[in-house]
Amino acid sequence: MDVTTCRLDGPADFFSIGQFVSGPGWRHARRVIDTFELVFVRRGVLPMRVGERELTIGANQLALLPTGVEHAGSRAITEPLDFYWMHFRLPEGSSDMHVGDADDAVKLPQSGDSLILPHWCRAADPDRLAVMCGQLIDLYARFGPHANTYCDYFLTCLLLEVTAQTRVLVAGMTESAADRDGRGADAAGAAKRYVMGVDTGGGVGGFRPDGHTVRIGGANVAVEGHRPVGLGPMLSVRSWIMANAFDDITVAKVAERFHYSPSYLTTVYKRAFGIGVNDQIVECRVDRARELLSSTPSPVADIAREVGYDDPKYFMRVFKRRTGLTPGQYRDAFPTRLYNTV
Repeated sequence: MDVTTCRLDGPADFFSIGQFVSGPGWRHARRVIDTFELVFVRRGVLPMRVGERELTIGANQLALLPTGVEHAGSRAITEPLDFYWMHFRLPEGSSDMHVGDADDAVKLPQSGDSLILPHWCRAADPDRLAVMCGQLIDLYARFGPHANTYCDYFLTCLLLEVTAQTRVLVAGMTESAADRDGRGADAAGAAKRYVMGVDTGGGVGGFRPDGHTVRIGGANVAVEGHRPVGLGPMLSVRSWIMANAFDDITVAKVAERFHYSPSYLTTVYKRAFGIGVNDQIVECRVDRARELLSSTPSPVADIAREVGYDDPKYFMRVFKRRTGLTPGQYRDAFPTRLYNTV
């Protein structure tokens, strides 16, 4: 995994943020900018070319677009797309490094006043990032577009959250570095798919600002034929739940997917995260519903279907049980947000 790191002697320099929503046919413009751009896709696929590198940013994936390097859409999108974008400058002294195994990981800054921003990876906790992006959009709408300290510091908090999630991914990579060779190519391939959140047997590449292809290392994930141990396998289960929570999934289907019995999976999962598998599914759905209620004008019934509930009345009961508010009351509590669409 390639990352950009820097020490925080002060806040990052915030420029702008937005939420982009489009139907099929749109293509990202070609441009070179003098700020970093962090892209966080929530729905659909964003095909990009960054320098000479082709990059496909999928749902719940992050990409850091470097300064001074041309980036553009590599093709028109073919399905609905929803992503957050933000422009900023980092304090002086930022640098790039590659993290692939335990030896590389020890080179990461260990102090709490450092940023570690992945060039391309799957977010460890995408819903948490989505909430923070929405909050920064609200602040920008209220205090922007001029520069202000409030947005600078909140952006810095968001980048520190990305840093914390990157450390989780790196910990998963290095946890299995010692035994990856003994487990073989299948394990290494599964590890790559886990970190990037994609399914590709040929491995996954990141990018450097000069456009060169790089490879990421392994992670501690559940691999068929090996009894998983520790937090790593449950992180994989949680990532899969977050990616598929809006489909017709149940505890039994999740357990079957990862070759556990439902009762055993629930016990181990709750021990790891303090929440059961079914509650995790519901939490993902309600969090996404809250995001849609506060950022789109979509009818409640449409939002219910989008987050996995065919019965809008049942969705409203679940939502109120979780939040204490009806969907309508929750929507009324938020000011209208600004977001661009085509």
